[in-house]
Amino acid sequence: MARILIIDEDAPLRGNLRRLLELEGHEVVEAGGGRHGVALALADPPDAVLCDLVMPDLDGAAVLESLRAAPRTARVPFVLVTGSVIPPVPVGAVPIGADDCVTKPFEIDRLLAVLARVLAAAPHP
Repeated sequence: MARILIIDEDAPLRGNLRRLLELEGHEVVEAGGGRHGVALALADPPDAVLCDLVMPDLDGAAVLESLRAAPRTARVPFVLVTGSVIPPVPVGAVPIGADDCVTKPFEIDRLLAVLARVLAAAPHP
């Protein structure tokens, strides 16, 4: 399956997502903040990133900008996972150039479907 990087300061949410994705057969890497997530992604690019939008050290928009600017991570699928979008993100909207956005609280099936879609659409080496 895929190697997924989860970037979110909420440790319990990261742990729950890790368990869910590992049950689906994915390998999971976690970062508790944007700067750490960017460093992990640049060092060893994942197959996809699930990233919170609002974080204290480096927000999801800045993480996305950093990853898109680097040749090794420019085309890695990027999904925002957020509960604090103002104005609210309509279903199906893709803000700031992310591949998709899932609003918290989310249905697990929706998250898995979005992840499967962005992984399937990703360019393969």
